[in-house]
Amino acid sequence: MKKIKNNFKELKTNLKMSWCFVREEKLYFIILVILSLMLAGLSFIIPMLSAQLLLKLTDGLLKDLMLVAIIIFFIEILRNVILYFFRKIFELYSIKATTNAQIKMFEETLKIKTAVIEDNTTGMFIDRINNDTEDIINTFSNLCSVFINMISNAGVFLAVFVINKYMFIYFVLSFIIIAVIENKRNNIYYERTKKLRLIDEKKTGLISEIVRGLQDIKLLNAQSGILKRTRRQLKDINDERIGIVKVTSNFQFISGSVSDLFDVIFYALGCLLVYLNSLTIANFVIIYTYKSRIENLLSFYNSFSMHVRNFNLSATRVFEVIGNTFDKESDKGKNINRINGKIEFKDVSFAYSKDNVLNNISFTINKGERIGFVGSSGSGKSTIFKLLTKLYSLNEGKILIDGEDINNISNKTLRKNISLISQSPYIFNFSILDNLKIGNLDASNDEVKEACKKADIYDVIMDLDDKFNTFVGEGGVMLSGGEKQRLAIARTLLKKSNIILFDEATSALDNVTQDKVQKAIYGLDKDKTILIIAHRLSTINKCDRIVVVDDGNIVDIGTHKELYKRCSKYRELYDCEIV
Repeated sequence: MKKIKNNFKELKTNLKMSWCFVREEKLYFIILVILSLMLAGLSFIIPMLSAQLLLKLTDGLLKDLMLVAIIIFFIEILRNVILYFFRKIFELYSIKATTNAQIKMFEETLKIKTAVIEDNTTGMFIDRINNDTEDIINTFSNLCSVFINMISNAGVFLAVFVINKYMFIYFVLSFIIIAVIENKRNNIYYERTKKLRLIDEKKTGLISEIVRGLQDIKLLNAQSGILKRTRRQLKDINDERIGIVKVTSNFQFISGSVSDLFDVIFYALGCLLVYLNSLTIANFVIIYTYKSRIENLLSFYNSFSMHVRNFNLSATRVFEVIGNTFDKESDKGKNINRINGKIEFKDVSFAYSKDNVLNNISFTINKGERIGFVGSSGSGKSTIFKLLTKLYSLNEGKILIDGEDINNISNKTLRKNISLISQSPYIFNFSILDNLKIGNLDASNDEVKEACKKADIYDVIMDLDDKFNTFVGEGGVMLSGGEKQRLAIARTLLKKSNIILFDEATSALDNVTQDKVQKAIYGLDKDKTILIIAHRLSTINKCDRIVVVDDGNIVDIGTHKELYKRCSKYRELYDCEIV
């Protein structure tokens, strides 16, 4: 009883929260409720007329029988017309409400902190956005429909009570006993389904990874290993599904057998009451007609109970993303139209887990400076960029831009004014033009062309059949590594940020193209602050200053000539490259 109470308490909370998806389509929702009530009313009338049909037949009143049959015929036609509109409107409502839910899920997923996204599988978010949102909307509607049917059929109980109290007691007892059995089944089904969805998330994540890594799987000749892992994952899912089927089948057998037993009791009790003159044959026929309605009521109750559990499960999974279960970025802070570009790190320390990646580092970069960052792999260079763009939060210290703590600047302002080009920029499965304009939808065609020319990608685009309208495939699969990076550079130039971060952005380019891109970088407006991470030290020796990072510490800062003379770490890195 306590578990049922908790389920309905949870249902109440989830229904309130789900209303935000439905209210934009409330006109459809209201129409559906009205149509459901009309269907419920007709469902109440038809069995009563059917009972009259039987009475007229047994009394030999054939004219009256035909009149009742014609009335039932027209009511059935009306019912089918209402059903037609109900299904049509329901499909429109379901599609629009599901879209609202999925858009809201996308919005909230974009707010989740980078560290949280990296700690979870992509399958978890994909399943919740695609499947659980649909389940919420469908179940929300089904709950309303089933609830209305329950109310319309509950009137039959009252009718039986008026006709014969003994038959009423029989129906109540049989209803309670079968409901207890079904409720037990639903509880087990809920727990098993909960587990199944978690396994399903892992499967979705695995499939997503396999599709993205298809080329590497082939090159590594790893088909057998991947298939083995996939089979194991699918076996876990199938084992859980088989377990659910077994539980469901066992309980269906038990409830079916109990129902059959109650059928025998029904006929025996009816005959006994007729024999004792406590029930007329005509009334027994009417109660017999109502019997299927009462069984439907039990079926509706079971469906309602199952829908409540499915709804609560899906809603919980969705509202974990929409709510505060996952840490989210706060967009509180000042909205600044323009950032000039002065950057200060003051005693900054950071760790992804236990060990510090950065140790109490401090440096200042003035507006318009070109600053290079060098160091061994894993020394903390890329982490500096991630902290500057607020992809991760500081453990200690402060980062200031134009004298303002970045924690006091909104994410929207910060990321509008800072652009980052990474080692492996993500290119979306859009057209080249859409990829270029994703950070600046208002960019003109001339601005797009100019940015592409500066990034040395314009001629490549113009050689394609559809030019700027060419679709590049998922992850930019139709482009080479160098072309993807140059496209990303052009995309960044269009964004017109005053701070530009290059994280190994020229690593996939040949020497000739690299030289062209370097000229484009150094040829940018002198007011722009540019930070460059590079393993090829030749690409940054023209920087105003170079920061040497080693094991999370700032070893030295200076020009190429200064560092080569006095910094052994820098000299070691530079000499290794020459060799």
